Amino acid sequence: MADPLSLLRQYNVNKKEIIERENQIIFGEFSWPKNVKTNYLTYGSGKEGTAKEYYTLECLLFLLKHVQLTHPVYVRQAAAEKVPVVRRPDRKDLLAYLNGETATSAAIDKSAPLEIPTQVKRTAEDSLESGSSKKPRFEETHVQKVKEQLAARLDAPKEASVTVDNIKSLSEAMSVEKIAAIKAKRLAKKRTTIKENDDIGMGSDLRVILDMDVDDTKDIY
Repeated sequence: MADPLSLLRQYNVNKKEIIERENQIIFGEFSWPKNVKTNYLTYGSGKEGTAKEYYTLECLLFLLKHVQLTHPVYVRQAAAEKVPVVRRPDRKDLLAYLNGETATSAAIDKSAPLEIPTQVKRTAEDSLESGSSKKPRFEETHVQKVKEQLAARLDAPKEASVTVDNIKSLSEAMSVEKIAAIKAKRLAKKRTTIKENDDIGMGSDLRVILDMDVDDTKDIY
């Protein structure tokens, strides 16, 4: 079962976002109240018959957020925001554990009762953001595909070399009627393809232009 102390360490080591919302501290799909007790014992508790006391999740997270402060300044800041403080003797050992420098700590009470977390329901906005981050946009993928196809055609070997000697003007190689037919065909195809692809996007426009150029080149040959 997930526990708040272990998840706090995991998220801190991996630099993952920890969300604080409406008195809740959220780790991905798991959520606990800010004042939930972890199983990390406070200094001096549980010894010689004394009652066990544990640091709250809010207390430990507040320390991580203000770790750059000196201990006296940190204590004053915590008191101003009414957050329990980590005692000075616990600070070094606790930070070593939360930063991943040590695998465990003698202050962790494995027999302590743990509160079951609440599972966070994902909103529609979260689902949309997650979906958009997992797959690239259609337009970007399509444009990249067309670019790759164009590059492949440009790099492909030519069927016949073209030299100055075998280049003829269109009027010499083709009749006026044939040239007019090619122009009419190109114009009709352009109108049809543009109408069909008005709402598809830039990727389709590039593909249409590429296909028309290839067809016209075949007609000219």
